[in-house]
Amino acid sequence: MDKKEKKMKNHNKAIKAVSVIALSFSLTACGSSSTASAAAAGTASSKASDSVNATWSLIDTANLAKADIDLSAADGKLKAILDSGKLVVATSPDYPPAEYLDSATGMVKGSDMMLASYIAYNLGVDLQIETMDFNAVLTSVDTGKADLAISGFGYKKDRAENFELSKGYQSSTSAAACHTLLTFTDTVDDYKTLDDYSGKTIAAQAGSLQQMYVEDEIPGASLELVTSLDQAILDLQAKKVDAIAFDCITAKTYAASSNGQFSKSTVEFDLTPYADFAGTVVAAKKGETSLIDAVNASIDTMTENKYYDQWYLDACADSGAGTED
Repeated sequence: MDKKEKKMKNHNKAIKAVSVIALSFSLTACGSSSTASAAAAGTASSKASDSVNATWSLIDTANLAKADIDLSAADGKLKAILDSGKLVVATSPDYPPAEYLDSATGMVKGSDMMLASYIAYNLGVDLQIETMDFNAVLTSVDTGKADLAISGFGYKKDRAENFELSKGYQSSTSAAACHTLLTFTDTVDDYKTLDDYSGKTIAAQAGSLQQMYVEDEIPGASLELVTSLDQAILDLQAKKVDAIAFDCITAKTYAASSNGQFSKSTVEFDLTPYADFAGTVVAAKKGETSLIDAVNASIDTMTENKYYDQWYLDACADSGAGTED
């Protein structure tokens, strides 16, 4: 659930149930908060409310290679994490399959959360997941509330200037390679090119890659920035906007859940100008190079062994968000 940036991957993850759309994946109110504690063995527990207290496995580490990280000279935030035995990760869980809330338990899941669990496993610490609005995720890292921000962030120059960003990562079947728009089924055929959206009002999540794509490629559009995906859907439903900028998988998922009201556009944003920055990144506070180096080591081992590919497919199946055709 920051796609309007240089790396592909929309951001936002906590979706409130919308009366007209019964999404197949977990929908919860943005700004809700849950905490997950995952041991190095890859098990996490989360209390979604006073009445829910369940445990589930984010990843099975039994057969996973451990990243080679030299922790002997750890300093700064990395040393504090090792001393406390806890890694705090901030996310906005409204972006299945990367991060979402389980509809039955309210617990945080997703391929990005599996990566978070893997990083904690490599550091030998517990994982604590803090959920919040998308626009608060990076701030939580800057203020020290969280150690890492993992919420579908893509590369943006200003983001790199203000935060330590990891190497990019993505599944070979992820939404990173495709971004489009969601609009009304009865008008979707009116849009043959991006120029056809000029003069229309388009919603996009503030700070996301989609915001950047709309600004760069549909300069004649009126951009409506929202803090959460559920608000964008409500605005579209109320016809306050003509379309929503999404990655293709999310657009496809919402369309399938709308009882025919919305459709995924056949028009896609041109991503070639951003090719050098493809992927999703993890963010840490500026100056925390030891921590981001440890994250990069985890990403290298994960990528080499294609772990994220499987985590992504597993999360797609669990969340109901299918892979792009």
